[in-house]
Amino acid sequence: MRIETPTSRRIEKARTALVLDHPFFGALLFRLKDSECRSIQTMATDGESLYYNPDFVETLNAATLAGTLAHEVMHPALHHHVRRSGRNPKRWNMACDYAINPLLIDAGLNLPEGVLLDNRFRGMSAEQIYNLLESEASQDSGSDDQESVSGGEGSNAEHPLTCKANEPSAPMTDGGIGQVLDAPVLDNNTPSIEEQVREWNIAVKQAATIAKHAGKVPAGLNRALEGAAEAAIDWRELLRRSWSDTIPADYRWMRPNRRHVWAGIYLPGVVREGVGEIAIAVDCSGSVSARQLRLFEAEVRSILEGQRPERVYVLYFDAVVQKVETYEAGQRIKLNPVGGGGTEFGPCFEWLEERSIRPQPLVFLTDLYGSFPPSAPPYPVLWASTGSHKAPFGEVIAMQAA
Repeated sequence: MRIETPTSRRIEKARTALVLDHPFFGALLFRLKDSECRSIQTMATDGESLYYNPDFVETLNAATLAGTLAHEVMHPALHHHVRRSGRNPKRWNMACDYAINPLLIDAGLNLPEGVLLDNRFRGMSAEQIYNLLESEASQDSGSDDQESVSGGEGSNAEHPLTCKANEPSAPMTDGGIGQVLDAPVLDNNTPSIEEQVREWNIAVKQAATIAKHAGKVPAGLNRALEGAAEAAIDWRELLRRSWSDTIPADYRWMRPNRRHVWAGIYLPGVVREGVGEIAIAVDCSGSVSARQLRLFEAEVRSILEGQRPERVYVLYFDAVVQKVETYEAGQRIKLNPVGGGGTEFGPCFEWLEERSIRPQPLVFLTDLYGSFPPSAPPYPVLWASTGSHKAPFGEVIAMQAA
């Protein structure tokens, strides 16, 4: 049973005001359950609950409280709670705030003084802003920011918020008016990440319809929602799925599919016996940053550990193949790019053809800015792309959000 307090009544009034004056945000707020939580400094959301510190709420006037609630609900509306993917939680929160706040200001909402606003980030996704913030931090410190790769101290990946007095929660950001927490850990009572994203997509569409009928659609909303849809699934997961799809599989009755055994249904399980040879081509023309290379290397290692290739060829190329490293089964891969000229993709295919190597698959790390061969090879090709160009064949996995 919910106990009403002066603070909860103020929040309810602010919700009602949003429904009347800013129906898009007001309609979305019905998806979040209010929860008093004194272990946070301001507000926080994980896509299911709206946590608030009553002391913070009492510092806000009615208009600013409404704007702050709108700020919080935009985090799950833009899927920020499922898009962090190992990034430093404090910097991720900053990037998300920079992405959200201009939308709220343009919609005529009031926000507390000192919030994170910067016009140079206007129209960018949280991932793009994060990369810029990280690059600036690296330049200031004179070295790569390792904290962002590991998640950093105070990571909220496990969502440890229990709302006990004086208990620390996810790291607060300067100028932040709330925290975006990772989605709750999956259990019997919690929908999967895909289901949560789908439910929020439905809620956003319904809220947009309500706002449209009221003639009060927030400016810039469509662009922000499109960016969220593109970034909802991280490039790592796309690369993993696409790579896995290129590996031949067979079905065996010896290993029943355990997902259906509980119901008494015995279906054949998928058996992947490992793969033969894989080729990885690294664009050395200078288009791939050190951080992107490091992230790609880590993901490649993880994928290869599960697929057990007999041999991996790593081709470093620009206009020609500058160097090739060969790894046998079980050897740890480390990428060491060399080169720096223009980009030609053809020499990589020629190098493999001259040696009668038919990889399963060939994976490029590149910005896709270069010359392509006239036809596709007789094996799968994946392009992990750091740019926005298209490829004439194969599947492109965009790494802009990496």
